[in-house]
Amino acid sequence: MDLTVAVYNISSLPRLMEFARVTYGFGVKRLAAVRVFGSAAQQIGDLFKLAFKIGGEVLVFNDLRDLNEALRPDLVIGLTRRGEGVEPLTGLPEGHVVIVVSGSDLPITQRELPPGARLAYAVEEDVGSLGQLAVALYRLRKS
Repeated sequence: MDLTVAVYNISSLPRLMEFARVTYGFGVKRLAAVRVFGSAAQQIGDLFKLAFKIGGEVLVFNDLRDLNEALRPDLVIGLTRRGEGVEPLTGLPEGHVVIVVSGSDLPITQRELPPGARLAYAVEEDVGSLGQLAVALYRLRKS
């Protein structure tokens, strides 16, 4: 499986760096930063430096539509907390998969995702986007 993690709507550089450490730490080589603003945008060079040191890739997009057009994934999953219309994350299909997580305190919604995307959660507890991502990548690595 070809996996990309996309952090959407992020303004904090330290938070973006934490998402990067979790992503690269679980062996995912490609991180996309989507709709980056504030200190995260001003100091995005730090993210590129981290990726370069560990052999990872960084992609930057203005919005999720641009990401979808450029990467042409087979499946886009919005990782969020448990709720109505949100399924548990199960095994992913072969092909290119993009997991989108919210970089802000607000959960990602179906409306923000490209057509055909689905919402999923990795753990039932409300552990935030970073926690959901860590659990999801751990489970995917073990499966």
